[in-house]
Amino acid sequence: MSSPAPIIIPEPEPIVSQAQAEEIIEKFEGATRALKGARGAIISALAVLMSLFALYGALATLPAQVLRGGHLLLGLVLIFLLYPARQNNSAWRARLGWSDVIFAVLSVAAIGYMFTDFEKFQYRSAIPFTQDIVFGALLIVLILEAVRRAVGWHLSALVLVFLIYGLVGFRGMIEFDLPGVFGHRGYDLERIVAHMYMGLEGIFGTALDVSSSFIILFTIYGAFLDHSGAGKFFVDLSFALMGKRPTGAGRAVTFASFLLGGPSGSGVATTVTLGSIAYPMLRKAGYDKESAGGLLSAGGIGAVLSPPVLGAASFIIAEFLKISYLQVIAMSLVPTLLYYISIFLMIELDAHRFGFKQVQIEAIPARELLTKYGYHLSSLVTIVIFMLGGFTAILAVFWSSVVALLLSVIRAETALLPRGLAVAMGVIAIGGVGAILIFPTMPGIDPNLKRIISWEYVGNAIMSVFWGSLVALLLSFLNRALAGTPARLWK
Repeated sequence: MSSPAPIIIPEPEPIVSQAQAEEIIEKFEGATRALKGARGAIISALAVLMSLFALYGALATLPAQVLRGGHLLLGLVLIFLLYPARQNNSAWRARLGWSDVIFAVLSVAAIGYMFTDFEKFQYRSAIPFTQDIVFGALLIVLILEAVRRAVGWHLSALVLVFLIYGLVGFRGMIEFDLPGVFGHRGYDLERIVAHMYMGLEGIFGTALDVSSSFIILFTIYGAFLDHSGAGKFFVDLSFALMGKRPTGAGRAVTFASFLLGGPSGSGVATTVTLGSIAYPMLRKAGYDKESAGGLLSAGGIGAVLSPPVLGAASFIIAEFLKISYLQVIAMSLVPTLLYYISIFLMIELDAHRFGFKQVQIEAIPARELLTKYGYHLSSLVTIVIFMLGGFTAILAVFWSSVVALLLSVIRAETALLPRGLAVAMGVIAIGGVGAILIFPTMPGIDPNLKRIISWEYVGNAIMSVFWGSLVALLLSFLNRALAGTPARLWK
């Protein structure tokens, strides 16, 4: 018995507009203002300045506090100008209020104060001046508000909990001896603010270091790929290679998710971008709404697992474990391959179970695509080549961005023009988590936190299981409430 003839459909067109796609992404990753005119030009200039500062920092040798401070300053200013105080209020999103401008100016003051007398400032953290504490406390409040706007109240609440926890103790600002494993000496406000604001820990610690040196550079690199048409090339190539069997529609979606998600690191953006194009094809193949949505979301969420970005976690892992970025990429290959292979296997099983049909798309042949636009793959390969050649990950992604920029001019329709690269949300998410990570560096707190689920300390297995269950619930809450990178950092 011959198999049914394939259903031929034209090259897929998006079922939602670009504006609708951006609205969906904003719903899950934060809504921003779309300012025009002079205000829009100012924000674009700040975003370009932030990108240029990051690129300059990749080549020049800047003091750690200067690089991280400048990165956070520009990020805070962009957050307050782009993210409204009330996300669900259309009136607040449509206009730029005086409070937003005031918060932005205060951000400049709080971080700019550090550089007015930088050499003396960095040496007096043990005995800070009153104005040091005032500006430090101001910066903490500004970060809490910025985190609330860009990420949500969940992360701000966690920062506040740890702030209060650091103040509570028999020698703390709040004199109360916490019971059992939760007890510690406690600290006054001056000690905590100075430790967070005046040193290379806490706000200006490892997390912000990774954001200012790795994450922003890969964000710029991803923007170069996106604006040069690499994303469309990845989708077209997947459809051209995978659409020759009844399982072709599902396999094309999964392969495109891998190609799109790896450089972007965003599961939501990958799912929305691909879903708007691929859903008609999945529907023609026989997928119902639930099955199509499940496949698209499963493929998209793989962005947080896939190299080279791993949803920004690869840089965090490398920095905290003190291993090379190339080692992280090598270790991530096996779980990434297993994840996508499992999706491919489920597609094969579902095709036999539900009788999916072959869908043949009238698209550009794979050979022609590779001939015309195959250069988009070159910059992905150059990252690995540069690192194998002894370059650091920072220099590797910098020069790969240059390669992507130069290759884009091969064809007129992919040539890059100067664009503002707004990356403030990621900056503030990392800055907020840095405020949480300060407390394990305070003497007397870290050992207690580590022993909470230790059987030897608790004394019996039942209590150890109890505390372990509470920690598991908290981590589950983090995974649901926060973006992937902040949740991984806290864990």
